[in-house]
Amino acid sequence: MTHTITAFPNGKWKQNCYIVSDDDTGQALLIDPGSQAQEIQDLISLRAHTPVAILNTHAHYDHIGAVAALMAQYAIPFYLHRGDDKLLKQANLYKILFESKAPVTIPQATHDLSQLAVPAQIGGFKVSVLFTPGHTQGSTCLQIGADLFSGDTLLPGGPGRTDLPGGDKKMLTASVNSLRNLPGTITVRPGHGRPFALASLWEKLSRDGATT
Repeated sequence: MTHTITAFPNGKWKQNCYIVSDDDTGQALLIDPGSQAQEIQDLISLRAHTPVAILNTHAHYDHIGAVAALMAQYAIPFYLHRGDDKLLKQANLYKILFESKAPVTIPQATHDLSQLAVPAQIGGFKVSVLFTPGHTQGSTCLQIGADLFSGDTLLPGGPGRTDLPGGDKKMLTASVNSLRNLPGTITVRPGHGRPFALASLWEKLSRDGATT
């Protein structure tokens, strides 16, 4: 299977929603749809995709704001690691603190990423779920072929923040180090910012004298 990836930066924090589509069947996975549900639907319609599931790397409000609307629109399941169940329920509290009082509709996760086989078969896609807590308690990276959807575990400048709800610096350091076993040729698709080669991040951290 070959796939095409469309990135849609959305919301105040320019969070990346990814649409991963099967070039043969048109099936699509939606990863981290944070906001602007109608614009995401417009992209899906323009490319004649058929969404089969929503997968989230973690449950911060800027990553889950469009999930409920898209679940309803396409009658598709929502996958999230159970470690972020509490954070998901508190999404509007943190939205008020960091952005605005306009609430998001809290979705109900239908599938627990921690219970999936490795790799998991979701529609026509093989997805490897890598548990990488630290940015949040339930943060995961999702590998599809040679692409790693890292959420906020890995960003272009290095590991993500740990001073937000659910963060733990020690856990994130261990999670980042666990990803060193992956091929350096993998393309990282972060939750914010542009994609990059995994090897380039290790080189940057080495130059900066980082301990991870």
